[in-house]
Amino acid sequence: MGAWGPGLFSDDTACDVRDEYREMLEDGLDDHEATRRILDSYAEVLGDPDEATSIWLPLAVTQSKLGRLDATIRDRAIAVIDSSADLARWSDNPRLAAKRRDVLEKVRAQLAGPQPQRKKVRRPRRHVTDLQPGDVLSYRAANGSLVLLRVARVDDDRHSVAPVLVALDFTGSRMPPQPDLDGLADQPETPFRLDGRQLPSWAFASWRVAVNNRVNYDDAGLERAGSTIARPGDPTFDTRTYTTWQLLQRGLERNLADMPTTPEP
Repeated sequence: MGAWGPGLFSDDTACDVRDEYREMLEDGLDDHEATRRILDSYAEVLGDPDEATSIWLPLAVTQSKLGRLDATIRDRAIAVIDSSADLARWSDNPRLAAKRRDVLEKVRAQLAGPQPQRKKVRRPRRHVTDLQPGDVLSYRAANGSLVLLRVARVDDDRHSVAPVLVALDFTGSRMPPQPDLDGLADQPETPFRLDGRQLPSWAFASWRVAVNNRVNYDDAGLERAGSTIARPGDPTFDTRTYTTWQLLQRGLERNLADMPTTPEP
């Protein structure tokens, strides 16, 4: 649990409350049941007067924005604001305390004022990839170089079923035969740098790729070119880069721009 600023949702718990409540509605729970589950889930936090503000306020504001403000939640949130207990957390920093006071005043006005019409809450559109672990994608850059990316894993969450790709350590312009393909190592990544030095090409060699604006891998110039064997650690492979197919394409072009091509027989 932690707050990184005076904003209402500059707080880990507040963000969790907002997101979990909304997801329950997206999953079809009615207002009362979603509210009950939030209060049950955070009962321990609600028992701490110094932390309860991170539940009552974000829950009330989220309900208000959706036109679903429960009277009991509204009253508890306004009582928290009027008690000034929340401001005690900012007493050691007058500048942030003043900003927090402004936030609370706006929240109180929102909760006490006229409420918007009830809004429908639909589950977000969920893109499901047709790629499978072991698939190999190829991309031919403008200079003729070919890059090969293998699907190490497919992540499945409420928003998407997305592939985790790893670049293979390959230089050439033609697809290698299957035995050579299976023997290719993964492209090594550059460790994080904190000294400001420019990262080289292939600093990032793995990606979790999501569809954006309906642009899929084939729209971005990649094609399914074959398959390869699984590698140790694939089920738990942890990539540090989240991207889209459009951005991946641009990154591959940058990585390959200065790479010389060797004519192959």
